[in-house]
Amino acid sequence: MKKLELTVKEAVDYLKENVGIHDRIEISYNRIFAEGEILNMDFSEYFGKPGFKMLISLDESDLGATIEIDVYEVQDDIIEFVHYPREGEEIDVTVV
Repeated sequence: MKKLELTVKEAVDYLKENVGIHDRIEISYNRIFAEGEILNMDFSEYFGKPGFKMLISLDESDLGATIEIDVYEVQDDIIEFVHYPREGEEIDVTVV
């Protein structure tokens, strides 16, 4: 597993450029931990501003729940994440 220490901006850029649909992710932000498969990534413009949202199907949920994370909204609260690409090495990112 490769380990990276990134700034907030670098971590957001990493998510935008390297994480894809059907990759798996474990992400900790604020007091939330979410683990699951990326179902969709949305870079649409919202209210005239660029957006970045990830739709994640949560693991081990009896309800089969999905959540949508507005990455730009929570970017300052991201603590760490582990990216499990479909192909390639796992990446453990700590935000400093």
